[in-house]
Amino acid sequence: MTRERRSSDRHRPPQEGGERTGKEHCGPVLSLCVLFLAVAGVPVGTAAANQPGTDVRARMERAIALLAAEQVDRAIPILLSVVDEVPFHGPARFQLGALAVDRGEWEVASGHLEAATSSYGSDVPDGAIPVQRPGLAWALYSEALGATGRLEDALEATGQALRLAPTYLPALLGRSNFARRLAASEDGDPTIESREALQETSLDAARKAKEAAPDRPAPWTALALAADEARIPQLAQCAARAAADVAPDDPRALFLVAWTSVESAPEEALAAAERALAAGLRDEPALWMTLGRLRAFRLDMEGSLDAYREALRLDPASAGEMASVALDAIVAGGDPELLTLLESRAARRPEALNTRFALAKAALREGQVERAVRELTGLAGAAPEHAAVLTSLHAALRRMGDTAAAEAVLVRLAAVQNAEADAWERANRLERDRGRARDAAGRGDWDQAAQHWEAVLGARDGADSPGLAAADLAGYGFALAGAGRHAQALAALDRSLALRPFDSETLSAAAGVARTVAEDETADRYAARALLTDPDCR
Repeated sequence: MTRERRSSDRHRPPQEGGERTGKEHCGPVLSLCVLFLAVAGVPVGTAAANQPGTDVRARMERAIALLAAEQVDRAIPILLSVVDEVPFHGPARFQLGALAVDRGEWEVASGHLEAATSSYGSDVPDGAIPVQRPGLAWALYSEALGATGRLEDALEATGQALRLAPTYLPALLGRSNFARRLAASEDGDPTIESREALQETSLDAARKAKEAAPDRPAPWTALALAADEARIPQLAQCAARAAADVAPDDPRALFLVAWTSVESAPEEALAAAERALAAGLRDEPALWMTLGRLRAFRLDMEGSLDAYREALRLDPASAGEMASVALDAIVAGGDPELLTLLESRAARRPEALNTRFALAKAALREGQVERAVRELTGLAGAAPEHAAVLTSLHAALRRMGDTAAAEAVLVRLAAVQNAEADAWERANRLERDRGRARDAAGRGDWDQAAQHWEAVLGARDGADSPGLAAADLAGYGFALAGAGRHAQALAALDRSLALRPFDSETLSAAAGVARTVAEDETADRYAARALLTDPDCR
C-alpha cells in the first residue's frame, strides 16, 4: 500500500502567486509613481461632479507627503477621511487597498480595491473620482480576492486587468495561478471540460508572461506549474530549468527542477533538490518527500528516512504518499513526536490507509495482537484486494489463536494472489502486443501496426490508467493515419485526447488529420493547443 490518496491530491510544488514587477508596482510605501497620479492625474476637463473639493485635494496631498516620509500610520486616517466624504474616491481607495495588500490585510484590501475599480468607466456612482490606473487596481484587487480564497472572482479580475493592459505581467501571472488552482481544486468540482479550459487558460497566461519577461524567473515558474497541472512533463521540466537558468540561486526554481526531473533525470533532480535545501527551502514538505525518494534511488536509505521524517513533521499527510517500507521503518524507529502525529492522523482520518497499516504492523511486532487484529480487520474491509493487508491479518489471527478465521483469510489471500498473477500475465501479453505494434510502425507497415493496436485495445484491462489508455489510442490513431484511414484515425485520436488533452504530439497529429478530412474548426482548435503545449519552451 504505497498511496492512500488520488494522484491529483499528491504533494504539489509550491503554489506561486503573481509577481509585482518594476514600476508597475512601486513598493509598499514609496509608491510615488501611483501617488503622484492620485493627486495630479485628474484632467482639467473632467466634469465638475467628478472634481475633488479643495479640502479633499489638500488632504490627499498631505497623505502623499506623509507616505513619502514613510509615516503610514499618520497617512491612513487622512485617506480614510477622504473616502468617508467621497466613498468612490478612486485614488484614495486604491492607495488604501495597496497599503492593505502590502500589510497582508486581504479583506480590507479587497473592500477598498473593489471601490477603486468601481470609480471609473461609464457607469459609476455620482461624485466618483476615477482611479488613474484601473488596470493596476484590478490586478491588485485580484491578488486580494485570491488571498481570501475567492479564486473565481480573482480570475475574473485578472481578465478585467488584462483587457485594460494586455501585457501587464502581474495580471498574467495571477491569471495563470488562479486558473491552475481552480483546475486543481476539488471544492468547486469542475467538470472535465471546465477543468481543461482552466488548464488551458493557465498555460496561455503563463506563456504570455514569459514572452513579456523572459529574463525573470516568475513567468517560467508559472509555466512549469501550469504544465505540471496539465500533465505535460516535458514542458514542465523545460520551464523549470529555464527558471533556474534565469535565477540560479532561487530555491523554489531549483525545487521545481527537482520536482519535474524525478522520473527522467533523477541525478539532476537530486542535485537540484539538495541545492534548494542548501539555499534555505526547509519548510516545504514536498521538497523533503522528493529528497526522500531520490535518496532512496541512490540507496542512501538513512538519508531517505531522514527526509521522510522531516516531511512528516511538516505535514503528517505525507504518510499517504510514502512507500510502505519507508513508513514501516519510521514507525519502527519509535520517534515519539512522529508516532503522536501518525496516531492522531489515523484517529482523525480513517481513510488514511497507509498510516493505519503501518501502525497496525507495529502493534503486531510489539505483541499488541488484539489491537493489530482489530485494525487489520478494518483495513481488510476497506482494501479487500490488498494482499499485504491480508497477509498481516492472517499472521495476527494465527498469533491470537483464531485458526478458523486465519484459514478463511488465507482463502481470500489465495484468491487475491491468483487474480494478481492473472493481471500480471495479461499485462505482459499486452506489452508484447504493444511492442509488435511499435515495431511495425517503425518499419512503416501501418496496416500491420493498426492490427496490433486493435488487438491491444480489444484485450486491454478496463482498470488500466488513463495515461496508458491514451497512449494506446494515440498509437492506434497514428497507425490509422499512416494507413490513410483518416476518419478512423481522427476518431481514435479524439478518444486519446479526451483522456490526455494536452499531449503535444497527439494534438499535432490530430490537427493534421482533421485538416485532411476538412474538419477545419477541429484542426484549428487542436493546432492552437499543440502550440500552447509545445515542450520547446525557449
